[in-house]
Amino acid sequence: MTRDWLPRRFEWLLPPVGVLALVGCLLLGLRGDMHQTLLSYLFAFVFFTGLSVGSLAVAMIQPLTGGAWGWYIRPQVLAALRTLPLMALLVIPILCGMHELYVWTHADALAHDELLRKQTWWLTSTFFVIRTVGYFVLWLLVWFVFARGLRRNARMSAIAAPGAIVYALTTLMAAFDWISSLTPHWHSDTFGMLVATGWMLGAAALAVLCAACSPHEEDRHPPHLLHDLGTLLCMFVLGWAYLAFMQYLTIWVADLPAENAWYIPRTLTTWRWFAWFLIAFEFAIPFAMLLSRRAKRSRAAMGTVAGMLLAANLVYAFWLVVPGFRPGGFALRWTDLLAVLGIGALWFCIYLCGLRVTRVAAVRPDADEPAPVVRRRVERADG
Repeated sequence: MTRDWLPRRFEWLLPPVGVLALVGCLLLGLRGDMHQTLLSYLFAFVFFTGLSVGSLAVAMIQPLTGGAWGWYIRPQVLAALRTLPLMALLVIPILCGMHELYVWTHADALAHDELLRKQTWWLTSTFFVIRTVGYFVLWLLVWFVFARGLRRNARMSAIAAPGAIVYALTTLMAAFDWISSLTPHWHSDTFGMLVATGWMLGAAALAVLCAACSPHEEDRHPPHLLHDLGTLLCMFVLGWAYLAFMQYLTIWVADLPAENAWYIPRTLTTWRWFAWFLIAFEFAIPFAMLLSRRAKRSRAAMGTVAGMLLAANLVYAFWLVVPGFRPGGFALRWTDLLAVLGIGALWFCIYLCGLRVTRVAAVRPDADEPAPVVRRRVERADG
């Protein structure tokens, strides 16, 4: 008899906990600084949206590259995709509070800022709402087509290729709209790719963590598949680190005030310790561990690396959104914790329910079984 991740009586406590935390966050905002409350909500929203949408990209990778590893983390990836409708609903507070969040929505700011006026072809409230709705419509459409293809045993590479293109384009624009436009005088050609890679890294880390630490005995993975999953994580770690370094190096070499303004509060105040934390726990330590063949074949080591990357990804979302609006240095507010707790409780409730539905407990392919056979057996189990 197998065990679930969380007893169901506790699992169903997650929705009321999430709602109460979000209500508490709103009340603190009404009694205090609504701008800071919406920043807290935005960073939590960006992190959990990254887990959902990044899972869409991870799902697209396996049909394009092949390999049996994708069939072992498919339950985790499909469970994360089930949270997309939730995130589509949770974007509503951001759309309703955009006047508090984004300076380009203020008529007086536009009147005194020529650079902002030059960006009004893109940064307008109505167009912002249309684009945001469009992102989620496209993500949900790709998820629907992908899931339908799985049920019908379609040729998945024909679906995954355009799906990956949709992911790349929409994520680049969403990163600019939701995060970069908080400081509209700052621009970076690398920023969208950096956020997109970070989302894939976080989604892959969550899938590997759940797969490596599964309480189900029948989900034990052959060592060579854990090795492949470790290689996948290493690829995302290197991609994220390269893009982050190149963005910083390019801005440092150019030394332009408008570009430096984004890094100054993040590197010249106590926020710099977050930067060092990210260097250590989202690059250096995971990369060093993933260089070890022995570590990549160990469930404990892989679970440790994936958990480390997932926690660092949450810190990274916080570091992207908040420091520019708390320039005095590191400051943590109750709304930061409540926003993560609220969205996280709702997200993980749907994720755990989806994991129970999509988990393939009945079939575990043999270690030497070729990928096409793995695929046929898992698809039959998915029904």
